[in-house]
Amino acid sequence: MTAEENGIKSLELAIEEQRRDYDVLHSLHEGVKIKNITFLAAALGLLGYLYTGNTGDLKHKLFIPNQPYGVVFYVAGILFLLAAVGGFLVALIRIHPWQTAFDDEQEDDLMKDYEKYLTYMKNRYLKVSKNNGRSYEKRRYLLNNSFTAMLIGATILLLIKTFGG
Repeated sequence: MTAEENGIKSLELAIEEQRRDYDVLHSLHEGVKIKNITFLAAALGLLGYLYTGNTGDLKHKLFIPNQPYGVVFYVAGILFLLAAVGGFLVALIRIHPWQTAFDDEQEDDLMKDYEKYLTYMKNRYLKVSKNNGRSYEKRRYLLNNSFTAMLIGATILLLIKTFGG
């Protein structure tokens, strides 16, 4: 094998490994999105459970406790739950878009020289991996923190609703 053939073979192997890494990251990213949607639905369902079916005046419908410390815990529970819903929504909507390694405009020009094309794809996979890795980490961070806030808020509000203020 010539040095050029070795270089091409090395680039092909590097691209194949990067493609596998990309697929794993994409799978993890999709899992986080699905969990995010599920937890958002759970938080909204919990809010629906807590605030529907209550009759009487506004204070009874909102099950606000009579004691001052109960009101403080009630407000904290509401804030935690609303922060969780906000975090889930931000993680679904406002994170950087997912990128792919393929760029149709560039590929037509690069197809004339195979080694140049492989080098371009290797570099493109590296760039995309950095961006998509950041996107995944932000979504995962928001998911974890929002889930914790949802659990705290749900626990407080369910205890207040069940046992009274």
